[in-house]
Amino acid sequence: MDNILMLVLLCFLIFDILYQAKLVDVNDRFFDLGNSQAMRGFWCVVVVLVHVPVAYHNKIQDLVSHFGYIGVTFFFLTSAYGLTLSQIKKPEAINAFWRKRLPKLLIVTWMINIIFSIVGVFAYKTEIKPLSLISISGWVRWLIACYFAFWISCMIFKKGNAWRVLTCLLIVAGSITVYFLKRNGIVTTTIWDTECYGFVWGIVLAVIRNDFLKYFSEKWYIKFGIGLVVSLIFGVLYLKLKTIPFAGDYLLKILLGLAITAFILIANTKIQLGNKVNMFLGEISFELYLSHGKIFHLMDHIHTWKHSSVYIICSFIVSVVVAYIIHLVANEIVKLVKRIPALNV
Repeated sequence: MDNILMLVLLCFLIFDILYQAKLVDVNDRFFDLGNSQAMRGFWCVVVVLVHVPVAYHNKIQDLVSHFGYIGVTFFFLTSAYGLTLSQIKKPEAINAFWRKRLPKLLIVTWMINIIFSIVGVFAYKTEIKPLSLISISGWVRWLIACYFAFWISCMIFKKGNAWRVLTCLLIVAGSITVYFLKRNGIVTTTIWDTECYGFVWGIVLAVIRNDFLKYFSEKWYIKFGIGLVVSLIFGVLYLKLKTIPFAGDYLLKILLGLAITAFILIANTKIQLGNKVNMFLGEISFELYLSHGKIFHLMDHIHTWKHSSVYIICSFIVSVVVAYIIHLVANEIVKLVKRIPALNV
């Protein structure tokens, strides 16, 4: 039963990304808001599968979860890509950088903290800890750190290209520093030291977008095939060499992430993506990312599941519903916050 239901979920993943996809001569919508949102919708499902508790792992779930870090890399990439295009178009917008972005990040984060703290009182008989209500998840802290590198670089170099270079250097330096802190046992929590390179790829893509689209649209089938082969080669190398400190578990993982990301982008130069399902999931991807782990924990607590596939599918459905509700409420709160005069000076 588990294999059959997980195959159904796998088919949903394939449907999610390929339904209404179109092969065109040149994708004029290459990595626009719609295409990138569709891909976020696909990758957020993959990331959810990564975080299934160990007790409910199965072969298909484990296979899909191997690509989870690419999904997180992609989230960083889309953030940096949008920020860079915006900064190039309106350099003066950097003055309103934080008041445009922090409300969304913090309000969603704190809403989830409050909701699941209340749930914890009734479901787990735990006490509400004030500090837990305003805590920020590790991934959001990493995203804010990347935002800070971007913001400070733009504030230092308001003209020219130097702000892009400095942003990338700051992220690389931060990534390497945290990697070695973890290797030495100083940092013990989950880190996104390789995934954050997606932020660097996003900046680069925003700069070379037109050249990338033109180059890979020509002789697309050949370059698409080469991209696939290169990704497979790096994938095999990583599986064999990932235990090697720094060279394997860091540099090679970054190269694999870059290869797979490039392959996806090459595909997007001729394949237009987007349907109601992945657009919807892409719209709530941030809320889904932050809430699904808590849903997994709650679902495991309230019921004894005999089949991992049933647990995974039910948890995913509940996560989507909860994420959508949070998304709707958070958007209204963000609108109210942005109307506060002090935030619009």
